[in-house]
Amino acid sequence: MFKAYLSLLAGYIGWGLFPLYWQLLTHVSPVEVTLHRIIWSIPVLVLLVHMSKRRHRDFVQIFQAKTELKFLFLTAILISLNWLIYVWAVTNGRVLEASMGYFLAPLIHISSGVLVFKEKLSALKWLAVALAALGVCFYIISQGVFPWAGLGVGFSFAAYGVLRKKIATGAVVGLYVETLMMAPIALIGLFIMQYQHSASFLNSTPATDWWLILGGLVTVIPLALFTIGTRQLPMASVGILFFITPSMQFVMGSMVLGEPINTGKLIAFLIIWSGLILYSVSIIRGPKQTAEN
Repeated sequence: MFKAYLSLLAGYIGWGLFPLYWQLLTHVSPVEVTLHRIIWSIPVLVLLVHMSKRRHRDFVQIFQAKTELKFLFLTAILISLNWLIYVWAVTNGRVLEASMGYFLAPLIHISSGVLVFKEKLSALKWLAVALAALGVCFYIISQGVFPWAGLGVGFSFAAYGVLRKKIATGAVVGLYVETLMMAPIALIGLFIMQYQHSASFLNSTPATDWWLILGGLVTVIPLALFTIGTRQLPMASVGILFFITPSMQFVMGSMVLGEPINTGKLIAFLIIWSGLILYSVSIIRGPKQTAEN
């Protein structure tokens, strides 16, 4: 159990450190970064999938399930969109806004549970959702700018999670299939960029090339660690500990990358955090609410 918690925490910390890594590529187009992220994830996933008999078997069998493949095509689009928006946010000094999206994701999941899976909510969860919505509204009013990047990150991640719940395929095998589906588009996009001399890869510095290549490893390893942990731990623990990731991203944006935090932004985050505390309490309260989670 200790190793499972260690794996889960390592995955969450890896995601929490993402802003520092993608900051190294602020001079590269977010589109190019995302396309390389897709391509260079594949070699890592090849090793993770085909070195495991169970994952290799699952990968082979998935091509016999047309419904699974249709859902995976949709999730491939969603996760690619999530990567693109997040990288854009980091490279444009909007890490705090992106972290807000990941804070909102669990609460969006709750709302999706009501709308899609017809789940019933406790009073605490309804209050958590209401506080999250209030926090976003306050953010918009106080900043005078619609936080499309934060909402885009949150909703794309939440929608990805909802659709993945409908799919039996495991996280690593699923990501492998998703990246394979997006690979032709990524290759065509990168070829066009090279042809138009707008690509940074092979046209900038060796360091830039290596950061782009290693982006695949950086993308896949936290997910693999997360998968190891979730297979052995209660979902309540997985859900509550997830808040480590956006909390780290918030700290990175404010204290390390120097993004300004004004009073309005801080109040908005405090309201959202209040919703998350209530959400966490509703999970911890016990067996009576297990069916709702």
